[in-house]
Amino acid sequence: MSQEIGVILLGYGLAGKVFHGPLIKATDGLRIDAVVTNNAERIEQVRQDFPRAKIYPTTDAALSECTDSSVVVVANANRAHVTDATKAMDSGRHVVVDKPLAGSEAEALLLAKTASTRGVQLHTFQNRRWDSDFLTLLSFKETGELGTLHRFESRFERLRTIPKGNWRELAAPEELGGVLLDFGAHLVDQALELLGPVTCVDAYARSIRQSDGADDDMQIILTHANGAVSLLIGSQVSAFPDPRFMLLGSHGAIRIAQGDSQESLLRAGAIPNAGDWGTETITAEVSIGHADGTMSSRHLPLSRGLWPDFYAAVRDSILHNAPAPVPLNDVIANLRVLDAARTSASTSQRVHLDSAASHE
Repeated sequence: MSQEIGVILLGYGLAGKVFHGPLIKATDGLRIDAVVTNNAERIEQVRQDFPRAKIYPTTDAALSECTDSSVVVVANANRAHVTDATKAMDSGRHVVVDKPLAGSEAEALLLAKTASTRGVQLHTFQNRRWDSDFLTLLSFKETGELGTLHRFESRFERLRTIPKGNWRELAAPEELGGVLLDFGAHLVDQALELLGPVTCVDAYARSIRQSDGADDDMQIILTHANGAVSLLIGSQVSAFPDPRFMLLGSHGAIRIAQGDSQESLLRAGAIPNAGDWGTETITAEVSIGHADGTMSSRHLPLSRGLWPDFYAAVRDSILHNAPAPVPLNDVIANLRVLDAARTSASTSQRVHLDSAASHE
């Protein structure tokens, strides 16, 4: 395309190298001008992946020198998200922040105010909205075949017996580690998208592998304004994960046993703009009850996964004022729910929201 947007990528760990880098590279109209990292191994990887990109040791250096780059992607440690996003917006750049946008609703509101004041766009990488399995649930919900939806079960579970020792497993509050915030940022976002506003929150979060580590096992129960309930589970200590999704209604249910494969493909080095990108071999199982008491079941192919659509939408929002891929108010609502989950987990009490947390 005739217009190209220069991008500064902050961080080249898991988020920068596996997710953001390849997806930006695959998006027409975007180019990576610079990467910020001071890790010797990652510097060599950047040189291989983006030989034309400049490499800087600090965010400040990249912002001051890359004057032709109008977008900053914050893909570094959670503790730096608010600080670096603020610096980038203060320099007049549009910003994409890997989830979580911030550590709390209050911090997210300050970022939103800065974006408004500076006249720039602020986006959050809620890529799981474009998962094949979740898109399948959304499309199936629209048919009404399940009747009144009353329970949603959603899980990110795995077994990692030995902690990796990175910042995600540190218990210090400023690190913003642990599965409640990490997995919860996606699980809560999907629940609000699927079943609507949330009125109260029950949660627990605990550390199994390290007594002084960040939480590695958590559960959040959301009560929605329409009476439905979401059961959200995230764990690093689950050897037998239950189905990725179950959506139950008064007339039937849909179950998806395995999760979307786009992350695995990116980790393996697959090209995200390939023709068959996002096509899954797994299916969704649908079971429907009938008035005569009988049951019928069938398997459906999953919708195509569409992670590359995120950065295409960011590009179009900046160049053509198209809708944001994820409304900022949605992300703020997610953090409001996660704030309540942390309070519930620490007090062992249900938290009632003064007004429902809602995606608008």
